Amino acid sequence: MKSGAFKITAIVSATALALLLGACSDDSSGSGVDHDEINIKLYDEAGNNTEGSSTATSSSSKAKPSSSSAKTESSANTKSSAKVESSANTSSSVKAGSSANTEKSWREVCLDILNEYRATEGVKPLTLADDDKQTCTDNQAAKDLASNSAHGHFGDCGESAQNTGPNVNMAWKSDLEEIAKYYIDMMWDEKKLVEDGTRDPDKKEDFSYIGHYLNIRNAKYTKVSCGFATSSDKKKGWLNINFF
Repeated sequence: MKSGAFKITAIVSATALALLLGACSDDSSGSGVDHDEINIKLYDEAGNNTEGSSTATSSSSKAKPSSSSAKTESSANTKSSAKVESSANTSSSVKAGSSANTEKSWREVCLDILNEYRATEGVKPLTLADDDKQTCTDNQAAKDLASNSAHGHFGDCGESAQNTGPNVNMAWKSDLEEIAKYYIDMMWDEKKLVEDGTRDPDKKEDFSYIGHYLNIRNAKYTKVSCGFATSSDKKKGWLNINFF
């Protein structure tokens, strides 16, 4: 899969059980979603907006947690001064592993889910990036949460692409494995836009609609870091998945 020459920001918002959810990607190639609405901005390498904003809608037949009742909703009003905590410091309020899989960290589960999808297209599996990259991604997610800015610190960890689940309502889920699975499932579902001919990976104007999916299946990426942060009141979280 070619990397592409565009940095893409695709902001996907959905609510489950009337709670705020969302996902977005930033990359020099792209990744995917099961969503109701996608708000898109396309940027060139210099960070200039080349095509403005647009909206596209799609639906998925694939069952997802609460996806049938999901409603799109924009995220807003996160105070820039909000205190945040990385996933390394939220063990008291966020479970890092399910009872069925206590031997794996949530990052390893995140990796497994990504690789399961890559395997369906014959793409070599990713490996986890070094610990310093994982910590960096936690801190990066914390900064994005504090500023309420998706991809606001893109590139800080040396990543080539990034998929984001911004403003996760922690009352919806507090298990990092479930959060990672939900968002990765959403992201991969953007593949349906390729399968039905709605979008073409070889057309630059379509990258912003299928960027999450393209990131996940991009064979040029060999490592990944999965980072998470929560606000000090434990009500809101932020997921960043960085590709290297």
